[in-house]
Amino acid sequence: MGTEKYVSEVKAIEFGQELVYQKLSNLENLKPLLKPENIEKVREQIPSAPKINIEEFKATPDNCSFKISPIGKVGMKIVEREPGKTIKLTGDGTVPFQFYFWIQLVPVDENSCKLRLTLHADLNPMTRMMVNKHLKEGINKIAEAVSRIPFNLSGESSSEIEE
Repeated sequence: MGTEKYVSEVKAIEFGQELVYQKLSNLENLKPLLKPENIEKVREQIPSAPKINIEEFKATPDNCSFKISPIGKVGMKIVEREPGKTIKLTGDGTVPFQFYFWIQLVPVDENSCKLRLTLHADLNPMTRMMVNKHLKEGINKIAEAVSRIPFNLSGESSSEIEE
């Protein structure tokens, strides 16, 4: 098994670093964003985004699990937070390989910040051959999708999500 590193492009976010960190550092905040209708709105904004179906999303502030087709059940947990700057997650054992996923935030000014995602995945050679290209492309698509999240949402109403 070898550790592969996938790093996204740096993406600009039109919300302040503290607000973005506050939303992303509590996995319960993902629930309204992962409703099928909201995923579809992101897909409309990013035509190259892969078609995914997320079902059975459950979360606490530190853990989340969901089914994603065609992969199956995925679980993640936050293992480290550096307030305002970094959130580190890892798998909870439901994924067939160990990984660490870092969300890094850097302020630009009071009302905007920059985001970079890093994935460290322990992949065996066969798995690496099958998923390497997808992970290289996917990390940038995830970063693009995260950069478009309306971080000023206050509740669970999907009607609040606007283009």
